[in-house]
Amino acid sequence: MPKRKRKTEMEDATAIVLGFANLVDVLFLKYTGKTMQDLLKESAQRPRELPQGEKTVVVEPGLPLADAYAVLGLKPDAPLEDVKKHYRNLAFAFHSDRSGMNDEAMKLLNRAFETITKRRGQ
Repeated sequence: MPKRKRKTEMEDATAIVLGFANLVDVLFLKYTGKTMQDLLKESAQRPRELPQGEKTVVVEPGLPLADAYAVLGLKPDAPLEDVKKHYRNLAFAFHSDRSGMNDEAMKLLNRAFETITKRRGQ
C-alpha cells in the first residue's frame, strides 16, 4: 500500500494546479476579452430560437467587378457576348457533373457572371 502524501506535498501540488489555472484564466482574458467563467455561463445558456416564420438570410460578400472579370479571364472592357461565351465555356469545364471537381469553383464562376450582368443591367 503506497504511503500517503504529507500535507505539505498536497498543498504544494494544489498550489501548482491553482497557479496554472490562474495563468490560463489570465491568458484567456487577454486574448478573448472574456473570463473562463463567462464563457462557461454563455455556453450553458440555451441558444435563442428564431420566432416561427422568420428565416435566416445568408448574405455573401460582393465580388468586386475587376475580380469578376478576372475570374472569367476577361478585361473589364470586354463585350457582353464575350462574357457570356467565356462563362459558358468555363461552366462546361468546371461543372461538378462533368469534372467531378468541388462546387466552390462553380459557385465563384456563377458569382462572377452575376456580378457582371447586374452591373451592366442585363
